Amino acid sequence: MCCCPGNAKLVNRMLLDAGITSELIKIWKRSELQNGVIARFVTTDGGITRVYPKSAGLSWQEDAETYESSFYKRSLDNNLYIFTPSPYSGENSSDDSVLVSRAVDITIGDSTLKPAVVGVKLDISTWMTSFINTTWRMNCSDEICGCQRNHPYVDCVLLDDGGFLVMSNKDQDLSQIGHFFGTIDPVLMRTLVNASLFTFKKTLDYQFALRPAERQSKCSCAGPTIRQYVPTVADILNVGWWATAAAWCFSKPLTYACISSYLGFGATHCVFFPRSILQQLLLSFTFPNFLEAAKMQDEVSDAMLKEVCITEQTQYYFENNQLSFSGNIDCENCTRIYHAEKLPDTNLVFIISDAKLTCSSCKSKKLIQEEQQSDGPDPCEAARNPRYRKGPDICFDS
Repeated sequence: MCCCPGNAKLVNRMLLDAGITSELIKIWKRSELQNGVIARFVTTDGGITRVYPKSAGLSWQEDAETYESSFYKRSLDNNLYIFTPSPYSGENSSDDSVLVSRAVDITIGDSTLKPAVVGVKLDISTWMTSFINTTWRMNCSDEICGCQRNHPYVDCVLLDDGGFLVMSNKDQDLSQIGHFFGTIDPVLMRTLVNASLFTFKKTLDYQFALRPAERQSKCSCAGPTIRQYVPTVADILNVGWWATAAAWCFSKPLTYACISSYLGFGATHCVFFPRSILQQLLLSFTFPNFLEAAKMQDEVSDAMLKEVCITEQTQYYFENNQLSFSGNIDCENCTRIYHAEKLPDTNLVFIISDAKLTCSSCKSKKLIQEEQQSDGPDPCEAARNPRYRKGPDICFDS
């Protein structure tokens, strides 16, 4: 059995990555994991993923296809330590962790290659303790000396470059790790957007299909919905239809259709025409249960049950390279002070502010990042700027 040159190249790359990463595992086995580190991992361009120790590999939840993993693609695109939080369950689960990854850079001549991404998996509880100890100032007599755990007047959070919560000094917020910060503290998040720490981009999905029962949770379509049904090949080649067609073809080669018309004395004029296969096809779609030779199935096609509506998703990201942000959040009878600082060589921003419970009069609508229903673009604006397909100037996979 031969292998085409393209596949042989991929296989050779995979074998090379497997050999190199196996040596890396041997090095990891010689040293113990640091406190708070659940696992070490390496993911290669050839599609190899190795996780140490083995117990952590058995519970590995990331996509087996490396280029389908969010942390892998983000690590390749940025020369930073990329923090990727997993939703916190609070049940001592192995999923209660934060991935920290970075691409491996190899320079050969004038070219820089990124053949792999390496990283660690951090335990959330241990990292929270380290986070608080790092931000706490010892021998401090000021009113605020850092991020004390569950401090009633101070909120400290770490957000990633997409606005998702990575760490907090409040135990009650640990369950929100991995969630968008705009739903946790919308007042502060909206202020950060207005201060140009974050910006956003909206994208529309014009072909979001769902069942009517899912409309309330995924797409509460306020506007009219479109019910679509496209006959499948199974519908056209239904056994019942063929049985009906055969019965008509062999038993009644000619069918009669009388067209009543008043010709002088009111006589009825009858014409004869052969029934074609095309007519039988149209009849079977129009009157599926009209003929008793075979009945159509009573089950309704899954596509017929789905409705289509327009959905919108908002993506947040750092707007510029400015490192420090600070200001006041003025409400009716109170003010919240905040300060934000981007952490060097990471995709994180550290934010310390007056606790949101100290200024309850500040109320704001939640900022939603996930996909939600939309009325679509303004028709007049869409007519002035029509959408069209345009290929990329450079192929990304070339």
